[in-house]
Amino acid sequence: MDNHDLAESLTGLASRMNDLMVATTGDDSRRFQDLQSELSGQAMAAIARSLDQTTSQYADAVATLQSACSAADDAERRLAQTANSIEFVAKALKLAAQASGQAAALLA
Repeated sequence: MDNHDLAESLTGLASRMNDLMVATTGDDSRRFQDLQSELSGQAMAAIARSLDQTTSQYADAVATLQSACSAADDAERRLAQTANSIEFVAKALKLAAQASGQAAALLA
């Protein structure tokens, strides 16, 4: 991974943090906002700095970044699944209320 790829990955992770910030509230949202800001700064630093791609420190940083991207993607998927589940339950409750109303009308 060269400097351009590293900067692109950092920017991508920053974007994921922004998505998670928007999808959450309170302290979690603020933490995601702080992470997004920090990652954006790191992306700019990666662009400005010529990193030696052969050092183990660089390789460790890249591995950690890739792991963080995967974790952010997993969190986004879980949030989407939760939203879908909430929507499903809301629809089921609406249908149950309609059925209850119709049953009550038949009994009256």
